[in-house]
Amino acid sequence: MKPTFNRILQVIALFLLFAAPFSLFAQNPAVEVITLKYRTAEQVMPLLRPLLDKTGTMTGLQNQLVVRTSAANLNDLKKVLATIDAMPRQLLITVRQDAAVDRERSEAQAGGRIVTGAGSVVVGDAPRGGESGLRGRIDNTRALSEDRSAQSIQVLEGNSAYIQFGQSVPVSQPQVTRTMINGKPVDRVSNNVDYRDAQTGFHVLPRLAGDRVILEISPQRDTFAAPVQNLPSGSVNTQRAATTVSGRLGEWMEIGGVAQSATNQQTVILGSTRETSSDNRRILVKVDEIR
Repeated sequence: MKPTFNRILQVIALFLLFAAPFSLFAQNPAVEVITLKYRTAEQVMPLLRPLLDKTGTMTGLQNQLVVRTSAANLNDLKKVLATIDAMPRQLLITVRQDAAVDRERSEAQAGGRIVTGAGSVVVGDAPRGGESGLRGRIDNTRALSEDRSAQSIQVLEGNSAYIQFGQSVPVSQPQVTRTMINGKPVDRVSNNVDYRDAQTGFHVLPRLAGDRVILEISPQRDTFAAPVQNLPSGSVNTQRAATTVSGRLGEWMEIGGVAQSATNQQTVILGSTRETSSDNRRILVKVDEIR
């Protein structure tokens, strides 16, 4: 006997009745507020979001994480979070900035008097007594200066740190003011005092992977330049770097350096002057774990 049309409608109605609770359950995912122990929500959300279901949502503030997703996906997120939300390791970061400047000057000069029947010819410094003769002189001078600066700071892995120190020096700035007195311009010179800053330090963000560390680091170093005729008073030499490096804990890593050299030579009659200079700078960093 074939089922009647009404019987078919009854079967469909019973199916929809029993299937409705399961459909409503699937459309209403679980919502849970997770309290973090050692990390902040801002630190863990970038790592968890790629694992979140397409229909799920995740928000957070400070140590509270709010997740709305399916029960299965929520369970997977908790397993990953158990490894991420671990006690961070304490690190000691040391940055060393070295500078070595080598300057050498060599001067050679000859002079004398050549006496002939018609007179004499003098070149350079003549010997005393008016006698003929030649003499030579060679002078060599060398100046080597080394400067090493090191700073250290403690920081928890995954957190950024910044350290800076320096000094300010007063610099006199002459200022000329022109005024009219009895119809004539008169210049008056006054000295204004300005301050120049020289700062040394670094900004760093460390991340650990076992016994290796990944560093986002930006060191800086300013030094006051030695007085030079063509440079204004209070001139500052600056050194900057910004990079990401990776290495082992406890090992020095060179993150940058500059090597400059220059040669200046002048030649005159019976004489010459040669000046050479080299400027070598290095920036190194080391990360130690504090246990």
